[in-house]
Amino acid sequence: MTATRSIRDMVVAGLGAVIAVVCLSAALRPGGGRAGAGGREVVAQITVAVGTLQVRPAETLGWQTAQRGEAVHESDAVYVPPGGEARVTFLDGTVLELDERSLVVIEPRRPEGRAVTLRQGSVAGTTGSVPLTLETRNGRATLPAGAEARVDVTTGALDVSVTKGKATVAAKGQTSEVAAGGRVNVMDELVLLPGWPVTLVAPEAQHRVLFRGTPPPITLEWKGAPKGARLQVAKDRLFAFLSKDVPAESGALVLTAPTPGVTWWRLVDGSGTALSEARRFSLVEDLAPASRLPRPGEVLLAPPGSTLEFAWTPLPGISRYRLEVSASQSFEPLALDETVAGSQVKLGASLPEGIWFWRVRAADDAMGETLPSETARFRVIHKGIPDAPELLNPEIEVTPERTP
Repeated sequence: MTATRSIRDMVVAGLGAVIAVVCLSAALRPGGGRAGAGGREVVAQITVAVGTLQVRPAETLGWQTAQRGEAVHESDAVYVPPGGEARVTFLDGTVLELDERSLVVIEPRRPEGRAVTLRQGSVAGTTGSVPLTLETRNGRATLPAGAEARVDVTTGALDVSVTKGKATVAAKGQTSEVAAGGRVNVMDELVLLPGWPVTLVAPEAQHRVLFRGTPPPITLEWKGAPKGARLQVAKDRLFAFLSKDVPAESGALVLTAPTPGVTWWRLVDGSGTALSEARRFSLVEDLAPASRLPRPGEVLLAPPGSTLEFAWTPLPGISRYRLEVSASQSFEPLALDETVAGSQVKLGASLPEGIWFWRVRAADDAMGETLPSETARFRVIHKGIPDAPELLNPEIEVTPERTP
């Protein structure tokens, strides 16, 4: 009786454990009741990442390195290091451009729209289908759908510049509506400022160029510069270390040897007071991944229905790649053309026996077509090559025949 009860208890406990595992698996499965890490909803994706971007999930103390293509959850904190930049694209179409040394927290969705807290640095927000509120310790700016504005707290004060549509700024017990071209500064009080007297024409804000070899020349253009205005170019947002500080009466300047990475530019008067907004552009070197598998000249046993494995070295900030396989070294036509997340993939491809060529390139939507890897050649066979016959007794004596 006691033994029977023990066996029954063990069976019940085992069934309970199985049920618990099944329930937990269902909860963690996509669509199973928990969205994203720790049950938090995925609200955006990192679509541009220059530099070692850092993300800290909610209720954690550790920072994690993030790359382009990774998901962003509600309540995540995102930090852009010095010399870097990032773009966060939300599911509702809102785009947030983060400048260097910027720290933001993605707040949970509110009934009135999306909210992001700017702890430090500066961001440019372009709203999608829902309003966006950019909150700081000095106040907040709310942008309706289809608006665009830059919010900056690098100097400790809150600066809001509206570039499209309008924004409602609330701070120090005051509320003001600012139209495109208008600006607001908040330190001890909310102050409406006139539009910038100098307009930056080209390149456009957040301009990015992919280059190979030597960085190409960049032409800076502006209009409305008064006498005595100067053009400043720097690698940092605060213009603490200037690479150029030249007269600006000409309205244009060609940077013949720009340096890779992020570069800032603006116009100031003789005393160093800003006459225009500060813009940045980025020069990103186009690097090619290196092929790993199949190795050049490798023979693959791949009968119909089997899988082929391809692998390559990853590139910084790149998470999507385009894999191409062809029987021709010119890659026309293509037998395989796959976009892959990550730096390796197994494909159930039935390639005929013969010689094949493959290459891979970054599938970077923001940068366009990138440099492919070197072409690697491999051979596919459907049946194993038989081993050479082995001579079992190589010491057999052979007696030559005698002639009569």
